Amino acid sequence: MFLDSSGRTLRETVLESPPILTLLNESFISTWSLVKELEDLQIQQENPLHRQLAGLHLEKYSFPVEMMICLPNGTVVHHINANYFLDITSMKSEDMENVFSFSSTFEDPSTTTYMQFLREGLRRGLPLLQP
Repeated sequence: MFLDSSGRTLRETVLESPPILTLLNESFISTWSLVKELEDLQIQQENPLHRQLAGLHLEKYSFPVEMMICLPNGTVVHHINANYFLDITSMKSEDMENVFSFSSTFEDPSTTTYMQFLREGLRRGLPLLQP
């Protein structure tokens, strides 16, 4: 699976968490894409596959940053907007348990939310990768 994401919040918190890093290393290929790059790929005439893949990602994009979990064929199986992510992670822990039906295993709400995001992406995507 591929993961598109960005932002200082991720780099400074969740991407320093050993459980997150372990899951990412075991199950994901992480990439970063700028909207301009995807738009340029989408208008290229010489490679229809690149146009298609860029279109799939732009279809799910919402300003300013969209974190996406995609299959190797470009299908987006799960995504979350950075603003929504930040809104969720600024909630009190008891409010978060009402948003997500899991108990927090991390102290940092960002890490908890990101781990849930990754696990949900795996839950949705892995069945589609089975032969």
